[in-house]
Amino acid sequence: MRLTIQRLTRPPTGLDLAATKDFVRVTHYEEDTQIAEMQDAAAHELEDAAEIALINQMVRVTVEGWPESDRLRMPIGPVLSDDPVFQVMAEGDLIEAELIPGMRPMIILGETVTEYLRHARFVIEYQAGFGATAEALPPDIRHALRDQVAALYDFRAANAHEGKAAHARGTLSQSYAMQRVIGRYRGVRA
Repeated sequence: MRLTIQRLTRPPTGLDLAATKDFVRVTHYEEDTQIAEMQDAAAHELEDAAEIALINQMVRVTVEGWPESDRLRMPIGPVLSDDPVFQVMAEGDLIEAELIPGMRPMIILGETVTEYLRHARFVIEYQAGFGATAEALPPDIRHALRDQVAALYDFRAANAHEGKAAHARGTLSQSYAMQRVIGRYRGVRA
């Protein structure tokens, strides 16, 4: 079984710029664009490392063959809706399936999987994320994003002037809050 993951949409975090600037202790407006870009960079880094979607986004998973268990854990979570948005296609045909919501959602095909379909190509599209806006994000994630922006902001001069030397010393890494949140939300694959 081979799995390919594609994020079809990836909205900006929508974090409150004023709150982030306050966290970073920036009072001027000259760097608002750069700080907003740092917020989105931190969000994308967190999403990729923790295998989650922050703001609702569509994810496409292509699977070559279906597992014997008839269940497939989705690689990007969470799906928090009781009425999730999703579809499953096998060899181009829409098939019946069940999506179990949660931090690590799961698709169950059950009796739908015949021996022919067991080796088919499946395309699954589903909506993952904590909600439509940054207000839906858990407080630890919002804090980790702001902490990562502070780290990016503090080391931007080191990056510009020292480049690889600063990276080699470890000054261009993830903040501690970001590392903890990634570890907390990262899924484990079987």
